[in-house]
Amino acid sequence: MSSEHRFDPLGLAELDSILPDAAHADGRRDGSIASRRAFVEMKQLFLQAVEDLSHRKAAWLRAQVRAAEDPVDLWLLRNPLLAALREDDHATRAMRAALYRSLDLAFPDGFGLSRAPAANGIRVAN
Repeated sequence: MSSEHRFDPLGLAELDSILPDAAHADGRRDGSIASRRAFVEMKQLFLQAVEDLSHRKAAWLRAQVRAAEDPVDLWLLRNPLLAALREDDHATRAMRAALYRSLDLAFPDGFGLSRAPAANGIRVAN
């Protein structure tokens, strides 16, 4: 018996056409897990950066970073954190560089840079 001529009083065949297939759902889930993992790594980096701050806004920054629930929350905290990390010792410069790398990976267009490489391999501002 052909499935296209089956009696369907509840309209379940229409639901089957709406539901995503398992492969698509698995890919979406894998992408979601990867996004969450990237956020957790970035949040851990931010927590490490605010851990030993002696800046006047250090307590506020620590509380804000701990409360962050998604990458945009951390993006909004980037300027106050980078301003607090203005000391010019090697460890602070390394932390700022790590924060910039993390933000650049999470928000590739956030600093006005194009994702497409130029002909000579140098990224240029749009």
